[in-house]
Amino acid sequence: MYLQDGSSLMRHSNTSVAAEWPPAGLEAVTVCPLCGAAERSLAHSGLRDYFFESAPGSWSMYQCRLCESGYLDPRPNNQTISLAYRRYYTHQPYDSFPKGLRRVWHALREDYLQAVFGVRSEHALWPGRWLLRLFPIGRRGLDAALARNLEPPPMAGGRLLDVGCGNGNFIEFAQRAGWQATGVDNDPVAVATARARGLNVVEGTLELLDGESACYDRITLSHVLEHVFDPWDMLARCHRLLKPGGVLWLETPNMNARGHSVFGPYWRGLEPPRHLQLFSRAPLRDKLVEFGFVDIEDRFSSFATAAMWRESQEIMKKAGVDRQWRHSWLGQLFAEVEALFSADSREFITLVCVKKNDRP
Repeated sequence: MYLQDGSSLMRHSNTSVAAEWPPAGLEAVTVCPLCGAAERSLAHSGLRDYFFESAPGSWSMYQCRLCESGYLDPRPNNQTISLAYRRYYTHQPYDSFPKGLRRVWHALREDYLQAVFGVRSEHALWPGRWLLRLFPIGRRGLDAALARNLEPPPMAGGRLLDVGCGNGNFIEFAQRAGWQATGVDNDPVAVATARARGLNVVEGTLELLDGESACYDRITLSHVLEHVFDPWDMLARCHRLLKPGGVLWLETPNMNARGHSVFGPYWRGLEPPRHLQLFSRAPLRDKLVEFGFVDIEDRFSSFATAAMWRESQEIMKKAGVDRQWRHSWLGQLFAEVEALFSADSREFITLVCVKKNDRP
């Protein structure tokens, strides 16, 4: 989870990150799980879960020399991966509307979201819809980070599936925008949190929907692909579930992000061992084409750089590592400017694509 509103999820606990993962709960990854190539280089060793302090163990990440993706070796197996999610942000209930100065910002933001995405809100404060239009870079951040570049639902009523929905924040957002929104998540605590809010959430994986096909107008995958053991299988299932002409929105950390080169093993996007693999942009786009997606477009959240810088700084502090100038706001500014012009250097890969319609 990457916080983009100035708050923090850093938690202190009595669990030591120096504890070790059960040896029988590990599996070797001898070739790149994304392209199958064996040639690789060691990107990081001794990685720890400093951020959530939930997962024991020390981890090594390798970078594939063919597709430039990163992956853990060894990694947790399917029987023990739940140990990494004992304390996680999706277990937290939805925050109430803030107070103080943040309340004004959120109210202006709600007015913009209501005007652009049709998201009804009793807290909307005019003229947020006009004020935020004066800041196009910040507006792009809202469009991607909060609204996931959502479009109005079809006239007949659109069905939306949020895969890895967590506590259901985006499902609620989509419902307020007029979508028939459903979520699926295999974390029972997160599902219970979402259901307590009256949201339609299924506990499990996409395999539960194997009997369905071509039934959703839109599917969203927000920071999910890096967590699953077979991301290509997940994309194939999403393609099957989408109607022809349906839209897939996905976001995942970028292995080649500027923040990764600046913060190294303390970069927030690594999140060992929950992030089993990290993608590079071009191969991911190529894979989407293989599955039958067209009109693939990059989206950009201007909040991503600030969030990753802030949370990576927190990780460095927890690890007892001194910061240098490139870790400061000045380094963040350079990264932000570069991200405006280079999609390959952005903290996140954010893509919107369409399932090809073969009908004449």
